[in-house]
Amino acid sequence: MSTRTPLAVRRFTLVALVLPTIVTAIAVIVQALALPHVPDPIAIHWDASGTPNGFAAPWVSLALTAAIGLGIPLLIGLSGLNGLRRGDRGTTYRLLGATSLGVSTLLGALTTSLFVMQVGIEDASAAPDLWGPGLASLIAAIALGVAGWLLQPHEPYRVSALDASAGTTEITLGDTERVVWLQRTQIARSGIIVLGIALLVLVAANILVVFEAPESGVSTGLVILTVLVLALLLMTCAFHVRVDEHGLSVISVAGFPRIHVPLAEIARAEPVSVNPMGEFGGWGLRWAPGGSGFGVVLRTGPGIRVTRTNGKAFTVTTDDAETGAALLNALGARATR
Repeated sequence: MSTRTPLAVRRFTLVALVLPTIVTAIAVIVQALALPHVPDPIAIHWDASGTPNGFAAPWVSLALTAAIGLGIPLLIGLSGLNGLRRGDRGTTYRLLGATSLGVSTLLGALTTSLFVMQVGIEDASAAPDLWGPGLASLIAAIALGVAGWLLQPHEPYRVSALDASAGTTEITLGDTERVVWLQRTQIARSGIIVLGIALLVLVAANILVVFEAPESGVSTGLVILTVLVLALLLMTCAFHVRVDEHGLSVISVAGFPRIHVPLAEIARAEPVSVNPMGEFGGWGLRWAPGGSGFGVVLRTGPGIRVTRTNGKAFTVTTDDAETGAALLNALGARATR
């Protein structure tokens, strides 16, 4: 039996991890070589007119280039490799790889060009505007992003076959019998690792910028971004799932968001095998075109998909999905008796 790594995995690794690492390493080396010849501090932020208005020690540029230029590919690589190795496929993986290369190229080219253009300047306030380097960096990022897309094979997402036993659970309820089904679903361990790395990268960037360039405007933006990411994680990392005579309720452990599908609006419920990346384009609160609809998808595996009477679908990943779906169907059947 061949143990050769599938082409999709090899190309994704090349585009999402290897090439961004090379681009970032080149950017850091070029900046390091120019380090003795730039002013201290250097300009790291420009206003809308192109005038420098934020400054920091030169090493901050190298540190940010390395941290973000390597951090983003690492995040994307961890997000995609596990699924691809399991056999998952889809356009989302291809897009993730191209995005990783494009973003790393944009960051590396922009920070390096802004750094190098200050070589020989005694006062960073006299640094040229950033529009030329910014446009050139954007063009380079788009070009390499497209190249990264083309380097990866086209392998569309295909719905996973359900286990043969799925959907066989049947529940019979008495006219006055009361029953509640409860589960707790949370993001997979790999997702926690990815999100933890993202937070560490943001915190490290905050520390660098806040202490070295507190008045640059970049520090305020990073702090706001970090707070928003933290709030988003707290609201979407875990949910309580409840099935009762009122229908299906999915409530974040933080109390918000809250999703409720009334029993009267459920046409049918079924257990499904969910692939968040291939089917929904990622984890969390997601929407997918086609029959998958909106979903709270925190991990790969079993889930409940309810189809509303208006044809729209809602999906939540959870353990024991067969029982939850069967109970919803039983409650719906009793309500119509």
